[in-house]
Amino acid sequence: MSVTELGGALRAASPRGALLCHIGQGTSRLARAAATADVRPTDLAQADAAPPPGTGDGPLDLVAVLAGSITDLRRAVPVAAGLPEAARVLVCVRSPATARRPPLPALPDAGRWTGLLDVRVRRSVGWGWTADLFFESPVSVAEVLAGVARGFLGGRRGTAPAPPAETAGPDAGLWRPGEVPLRAAGGSGRELASEVLPEAGEGTGDRGAPPRRSLAEGSWERIGSPGAADLCSPLPSVGDVPPVDERVVNPVGFVRGCSSVVGRLVCREGRWVLVAGGRERWRVPDDGSVTDVDVAAVRDLRAVRVEWGRHSGPLAAVRAVAALAVAGVPVVSSGVPVWAGCLGGSLVGLMGSVSVAGLADAQVREEFSVRLRRAALGSHSVAARWRGSAVRAGVGPVPVASVSVVLCTRRPEMVGFALRQVGRQRGVDVEVVLALHGFGAGVPGVREAVEGFRASGGRLVVWEAPGEWVFGAVLNGAVARASGSLVAKMDDDDWYGPDHLSDLVWARRYSGADLVGTAAEYFYLEPLSLTVRWDTFSECFAEHVSGACLLTDRTLLEEVGGFRPLPVNEDAALLEGARAAGAAVYRAHGLGHVIRRAGRGHTWLERTGFFLRDRGTQWRGWRPSALLESDPGDAPPGEAGGPAGAPERATPSGQSTSD
Repeated sequence: MSVTELGGALRAASPRGALLCHIGQGTSRLARAAATADVRPTDLAQADAAPPPGTGDGPLDLVAVLAGSITDLRRAVPVAAGLPEAARVLVCVRSPATARRPPLPALPDAGRWTGLLDVRVRRSVGWGWTADLFFESPVSVAEVLAGVARGFLGGRRGTAPAPPAETAGPDAGLWRPGEVPLRAAGGSGRELASEVLPEAGEGTGDRGAPPRRSLAEGSWERIGSPGAADLCSPLPSVGDVPPVDERVVNPVGFVRGCSSVVGRLVCREGRWVLVAGGRERWRVPDDGSVTDVDVAAVRDLRAVRVEWGRHSGPLAAVRAVAALAVAGVPVVSSGVPVWAGCLGGSLVGLMGSVSVAGLADAQVREEFSVRLRRAALGSHSVAARWRGSAVRAGVGPVPVASVSVVLCTRRPEMVGFALRQVGRQRGVDVEVVLALHGFGAGVPGVREAVEGFRASGGRLVVWEAPGEWVFGAVLNGAVARASGSLVAKMDDDDWYGPDHLSDLVWARRYSGADLVGTAAEYFYLEPLSLTVRWDTFSECFAEHVSGACLLTDRTLLEEVGGFRPLPVNEDAALLEGARAAGAAVYRAHGLGHVIRRAGRGHTWLERTGFFLRDRGTQWRGWRPSALLESDPGDAPPGEAGGPAGAPERATPSGQSTSD
């Protein structure tokens, strides 16, 4: 849609009038060009959930919203709750990240959209994507914006939770990203906070709380030099920093292959800018906001080095660094000033733990990215921040994610190993449903493993499944005995890192996908004593994920009829059913999982030679990723030495040892 077309639509909106709104970089100029004598542009970034002057309380013919990015569109949603209803809503997103899908609106409540007459979605040069929706009668503009945003992001589930209403004020747009705010009619703060809690477990880091004053008015934002921060009292904490909207600024789109260019986050003429390759990639706004477009512009960099110096204020720098870390962009710093301690201790420590030269190794860079995003998501995401708000509101601690792991085995000798892999999981509340397929719990070795797991505090349900049942049916029987809100599938002979389940829960959160998993990426070939890593794509939406690493919710399993009652390929059939039901499937990183390939006994029927195709990297011996945090006691026979995290690898990453 051109400026002329938008102006014509605004003039044609009669007799009830029109409203033109904009938010984000580059939109004010376009809004001014499209404005008419009767319709002047309104900056939603400056609004506080209140109708602009002159709009009145009645519905309008048209509300047009220009957003600079998907991030800006989600920031506009809570503010738009104060706008008049409209019979036509026109949404223009000027510069969405290229990896995003078209904004086909996701309809959250079919009962509210029965009056939809027409939807027109198109892409044009200079304007990005435009979604034009026509209704029989006026509807909530905020709900339409939320639907369009969900269309960009994919998935059938909702987006970020609405934060408490106490965050009204000039910084409200920073604290309330992405969803229609709840309207509490005279309710207490305790009642409101209980309504806005994110899914259990989605936030395991520092528990901050919304500020009790405007960040724009605080003395610590306008410090002239890092040393001056020592004079400020009190220093800002993690909870003083507005959260990062992880549904748009996240690891989706992370690339392993990168250039040798290192970006620099520096302050020039009072503004933080990111410079790379001798040119300015983007300027950080005064409030420190980072959008999906900004992240896409630096994905190819090896790293971003933060150069703390004279600045316009720590808020912009801290928010930008936190957002880049949430997105998995490798951020390094040789030293962090005292006032930047509000990044959180774990994040600060990681930023100084690796050199730019060390990140030249693609695997080291990816491992660092995963550690960095874990720390940032746990401290600076919307989910983490509003968990802190719940504590501040007095509703008590929020439980971590409840995940039921279905573990089915025909091999009594593998029960102890499998339970140890589940028992080492952290950051989630784990229940294990152990299906003993064709043998009983009294078999030697099984009883001891079960008793040991329970003695360590693990929750365990043991079910003796009939031996004549096929594997898919046994999995369904295990799911029926699970009590967790999420269900994960793990194999009895594979290795799993301690953050495997936590990473999947976070991936489900930031991707919005209905089913998440990892790629089949790392293999240990026992007959050859060889570790293989396939070259594959991760942190992306995909049609297939490893059947040994599935995580979804019970609702989806019920909708698709669970696993197919098949002896093999039951996981592929589940994925096919999920896609047919309209579910989004997301593939997270595979650094925390190694698939064991013995000589026989697998449901994945491939010969050893299949895994030796020229499609990746090979190492002699046991060489998993450092993120597996391999326990030497569970290493393959004869391979107790040289686990991941050891000072040296047998061969450099990326160097093949195959003949």
